[in-house]
Amino acid sequence: MKRSNNTTWEIEHPCPQCGAPVTLEETDRLFACSYCRVRLYLLSRDYFRYYLPPRNVPAQETLLVPYWRFKGLSFFCSRESVTYRVNDLSYLASQHSFLPRSLGFRPQVLKLRFLSSEMPAKFFPLQLSVKSLMETVERHLHSLDEPGSAGPVFHKAYLGETVSLIYSPLFVRGNMFHDAILGKPVAPIPKDFVDDLLPSDQLRDCGVRFVPILCPHCGWDLSGERDSVVLFCKNCDSAWTASATGFEPLDFGVIPSKEEGALHLPFWRMKAHIEGLKLQSFADLLRVANVPRLPKAGWEETDFYFWSPAFKAPPDLFLRLNQGMTISQPQGEFEKGFSKVALYPVTFPLGEAEESIKVTIANFAIHKKTVLPKLNGIDIRLDQSLLVYLPFIPVGPEFVEAQTKFCIHRNALRLGRTL
Repeated sequence: MKRSNNTTWEIEHPCPQCGAPVTLEETDRLFACSYCRVRLYLLSRDYFRYYLPPRNVPAQETLLVPYWRFKGLSFFCSRESVTYRVNDLSYLASQHSFLPRSLGFRPQVLKLRFLSSEMPAKFFPLQLSVKSLMETVERHLHSLDEPGSAGPVFHKAYLGETVSLIYSPLFVRGNMFHDAILGKPVAPIPKDFVDDLLPSDQLRDCGVRFVPILCPHCGWDLSGERDSVVLFCKNCDSAWTASATGFEPLDFGVIPSKEEGALHLPFWRMKAHIEGLKLQSFADLLRVANVPRLPKAGWEETDFYFWSPAFKAPPDLFLRLNQGMTISQPQGEFEKGFSKVALYPVTFPLGEAEESIKVTIANFAIHKKTVLPKLNGIDIRLDQSLLVYLPFIPVGPEFVEAQTKFCIHRNALRLGRTL
């Protein structure tokens, strides 16, 4: 398994409308052609599949080897703390042990391409599932003398991850497998090798779909940035999230600001039903977090929300935001319009925010020796969610939230876009 230091890999793909070459980053979901100005959204059935193009080798002689690519944050709730790691890994998805175990640094210097079932190449079968990949990642992380590797782990979460499948090319000459990019021998063909290679017509639904970025409600152009997972229509003031079949409407609210230059940052506000831990009311939240506030009448019956940033952030900031916003419970009157508001892109999906709830509980719980061992037995059901934009006021190198006075450094936002 190889750890990479590069932040993003690049994908080259011709524009579906005019054929001009377009270079994307792996986190990009908006496809914009600078030649014909077409804008499309990228969708896949489950995860994106790429390949490294061979050099000077006919496609029909090319053999493609699958590798899983995993990039994201790992959180470990162990002993008396929550620790984390930033991961960037590639791992062989075939059971043939004579093949290289990782992609190494190659994808950092070569452009990838989207895989298509129309390719005449043959494929080594995919023999390692995503579940097995995550188990391998866990074993790798716990073999290191790093945070999260020692002591019992009561809960683990992988957040903000990019999981994709990348094929590396080989070809056969004589009794040797050769690298189809460098032309160098890789390994001799084992005597017991069974040719179980698959033709491309057995790779179904492996291609990427390009969907026009038009509002399903009014037909207006949707707005968003390259890595946005939520798009907005400024004509009918609606929000849309991508699914495997297209765009689905999303409920949202904006708390306006009278301050000039305010930047509105997105957060997921989630109402969850919890079984296995007494955490149903705002009073319960204050007790579990040991927040020094004088109790007020009605708090035992007052609901509370879990909050999570709806944008990627460095892990230490992510934990502070989840805890700070959940304990503070920001309030305000929501508006449903955003035509005159500076919106930061939504890059962290709701599903992953939901997965972060246990990490949030572990982080703010004051009696960790009591709470953390219960985490795996806690059942969490999301009852409702809302995308909320909160105003942050620029103050020097930081943005400050108006109600909670929570500060975010500008560099932290830039760093989050690279995760």
